[in-house]
Amino acid sequence: MLATVLVHPLDVIKNRLQLHEKKLSTMQMARLMVRCEGFKALYVGLTAGLMRQATSTTTRLTTYHILNEYYKGRTNVPQSSSLNTHDKVTIGIYAGLAGALVGNPSEVALVRMMADGPSPCSVRRCPRRYRGVLHAFYRIVREDGFFTLWRGGSLTMYRSMLVSTAQIGTYAEVNEFLRQNQVLQNYYTTHVVTSMASSLVTTILSLPIDVVKTRYQVRSDTMTQRDILNEIVLQKGIRYLWKGVTPYFIRMFVYTTGHLMFFEFFAEKFFRKEDKKV
Repeated sequence: MLATVLVHPLDVIKNRLQLHEKKLSTMQMARLMVRCEGFKALYVGLTAGLMRQATSTTTRLTTYHILNEYYKGRTNVPQSSSLNTHDKVTIGIYAGLAGALVGNPSEVALVRMMADGPSPCSVRRCPRRYRGVLHAFYRIVREDGFFTLWRGGSLTMYRSMLVSTAQIGTYAEVNEFLRQNQVLQNYYTTHVVTSMASSLVTTILSLPIDVVKTRYQVRSDTMTQRDILNEIVLQKGIRYLWKGVTPYFIRMFVYTTGHLMFFEFFAEKFFRKEDKKV
């Protein structure tokens, strides 16, 4: 939850960049938001972000760890050893599907809350459509129907599978390589370097899907995902698919560095206690 609070402004800026038609840098978008909406605009949709963390991310990482332990037991892999790359990818896919299924309603609410801002900029006191994540759920269901909460669910699943596979798989592989070859002696330095490599791979692979997903989930019309992709590629250029790359990468790096470290620590403590009981 702390990681979500820290990186939420980056998520908001990334979202606004993906929806903004003009070419702006990360700092230009941040200044525009603060000037037009005030500093609190950087934390719009925080309740939805926390809800997503409590549902999607937690489900994804927990499922990955449980399946990881199950695969090790089924294949007689020692607890101190690591699974092969194929098994890690398979586990990442299942974990991503579970996280996306549980977290898509929060994802839709988050995208719409972050996109909710005054237009034009001169309208400083324009009331926001959503007061919080529960109010967002209520309005989305009332205005667009219950199943709109799963709008763009397939894109959320694709992105989540890629994030799970790239983030956790790359983290595990690079971390194991650095430790086995004793490239870095310090645990925290190893973790930071591993997180940076994991975040870079994850950003490159998943950002195009995230751009299409954001522009699709914020809409309520009949425009399809393919229509949005074609519009981006034909009218804006293929480089637009990586719009918002800077805040996305920084957010991914900060989140990976903090969240996986704490998850790994608490998971290790928990399963160590379980082993002692057995």
